[in-house]
Amino acid sequence: MKEYVLEVRNISKRRGGKVILDNVSFSVRRGEVFVILGPPGSGKTTLLKIIAGLEAQDLGDIMINGEIVNMLPPYRRNVAMVFETLALYANMTVFENIASPLIAQGKDREHVAKRVREIASLLRIEHILDRRADKLSGGERQRVAIARALAKEADIYLLDEPFLNLDAKIRYALRTEFKKLKSILGRTIILATSDPYDALTLGDRVLLLNYGRVVHEGTPTNIYKTPRSISIARYLTGNMVNEVFIMINGNGKIASSIGRDIYINSEVHDMILKLERRNLILANYIDSCFIDRHITECSGVKIKGSFLGYEFRGSEYLVYARTGDVIFKSLSRILPPGLNTGDEVDICLTREGMIIFDGETGDFLG
Repeated sequence: MKEYVLEVRNISKRRGGKVILDNVSFSVRRGEVFVILGPPGSGKTTLLKIIAGLEAQDLGDIMINGEIVNMLPPYRRNVAMVFETLALYANMTVFENIASPLIAQGKDREHVAKRVREIASLLRIEHILDRRADKLSGGERQRVAIARALAKEADIYLLDEPFLNLDAKIRYALRTEFKKLKSILGRTIILATSDPYDALTLGDRVLLLNYGRVVHEGTPTNIYKTPRSISIARYLTGNMVNEVFIMINGNGKIASSIGRDIYINSEVHDMILKLERRNLILANYIDSCFIDRHITECSGVKIKGSFLGYEFRGSEYLVYARTGDVIFKSLSRILPPGLNTGDEVDICLTREGMIIFDGETGDFLG
């Protein structure tokens, strides 16, 4: 049995003179959840359609189980797909919708009934099997669409934005159920999403696509901790990343764009000089930043600022402080006591959570 159930080789696609996909290549291992992450318009849906055989590429090859399938129609590729539009048969019941791909495969009635009820149980929709599709809520339609795809016995399951346009509560529930499905079914799933949280929490590996080009591929931990550019770090966190721009002159003196004195730990200072760059961005995720009235020891960069306020997020606080025109954010389980708006505070960007980028190109340095 081949290690890779799917190999995408140098796929390119143009539409009306516009580049949709540009030399995209990746491989998907059997049984893994592979997430294609990218903003709207990055080429995710087109790529899924090419894999499924619903759209033809201009260049490149699609290989399934070691065989080139470029010329095979969709029904011969043994691929199941859930579309973003959730196209269900409105005049059919939920049971009939889920059963439809099995009936098309020629499965007997007993097998169909058993399979439908197994999948319905996993997705907790047994109670609506007799309901017509046009009577379903958004979350129910999403579950039924996923159930219909998973009911089919396929080599690859393609899910296009499966959690889009759902409220937060339903998204959370579906993510939780998806994790259970992943562990129980052991299927090869390719999930396309524009939500970094979906990618980082659900994927075994993630491919980041932008303007039709692959900009990063790796495990969720890898792309989060070592993003190839500052723009990727911003995208992954919804701009919840602290940034300090620094300049190094010819004498090795370090200055910051903040306009106030900053303390740089000696280890970080030496590391900065070894990079031999004139301009750097010191970035730090909000869970590795601390804001308090007094911080005596800081392993990275310490900055003086003023307290702005906080947001209470249930089990955590998002604390804000300002230095000049720069706002820093810290995610903490404990709210610093006794602080009022405008009070002077220390801001610590820890070395452990620091990522350094080239200040001119934005590329990852370490």
